[in-house]
Amino acid sequence: MKRNLMRRNRKLVPWLKPLAGLAVAGLGALAWTQLERRWPALREYTIEVPGLTNSFTILQVADPHFYPGQEWLVAYFHELAELDFDFVVATGDNFGSLEALEMVEAAFEPLLKKPGAFVFGSNDYYSPLKKSWTRYLRKNSQPLQTERTVPDLPWEQLCTLFTSAGWINANNASGVVKLPATEVEIRVVGVDDPHIKRDRFPADFPQFWEHPNIFKLGLTHAPYQRILNEFAAAKADLVLAGHTHGGQLALPFIGALVTNCDLPRQLAKGLFLWKQAAHLLPVHVSAGLGTSPFAPVRFACRPEATLLHLIPES
Repeated sequence: MKRNLMRRNRKLVPWLKPLAGLAVAGLGALAWTQLERRWPALREYTIEVPGLTNSFTILQVADPHFYPGQEWLVAYFHELAELDFDFVVATGDNFGSLEALEMVEAAFEPLLKKPGAFVFGSNDYYSPLKKSWTRYLRKNSQPLQTERTVPDLPWEQLCTLFTSAGWINANNASGVVKLPATEVEIRVVGVDDPHIKRDRFPADFPQFWEHPNIFKLGLTHAPYQRILNEFAAAKADLVLAGHTHGGQLALPFIGALVTNCDLPRQLAKGLFLWKQAAHLLPVHVSAGLGTSPFAPVRFACRPEATLLHLIPES
């Protein structure tokens, strides 16, 4: 009997080796997701703009989802503030916790010295709820925040923080800023988060953009096609968005698995041209800097901030 058992065990050993290999690979991939989510990249793009007279640079930050334990991200925001740029755009989802207001204030403090504009995402109004990480693999999953109607995050304090520094509140609103160093006039039009159906274009849109020698900047947290189509029809010079996290979980050579909106997967992040009628609209979708506290992983999709260099058309 003992001899038969030993023979049986010998036959099982070849099957255990690939299983052990898969287990080691899985643990390695899990460890990598933790390293990657703390390894931010600085992306840079140069965009030629017809009619622009002077060059300027926008710093875009998106989706930091601050929560306790992300002090490294606060420090990274301070590093970003040392870069050479003229204008800041924050495209929302700044909170990952009810306790994060002080972290958000500390992170943005050095950036508020520059002109800027902002829109909010769902996680500026509603704190994240615990959910299965598999929601990040589902196409355009609807947010759990839709079950709540009263915001529980300190969005009003955050709004005051930004507007007290002179930043444009572009949530369903518009505003004008003239950059002191370049004399460029930026006319900003934005919408509140389309993912939770708070978007309403301001009443003066698109007439607000019917002015000569201006730069037309559109802002939205979530880059839904209906929003991009509206901005393209009004001939925006650039639209900035976040929300997608670049898919957050991606596969090498394949890319994002989902976008969490109605954009195709290949447009989950980066700079692309959105065609509507005869207009080609430059759109940048940031992969963002953070993650939900309930899914603190990134794979093949590093967190990022972006410098967009706008230059006159050659």
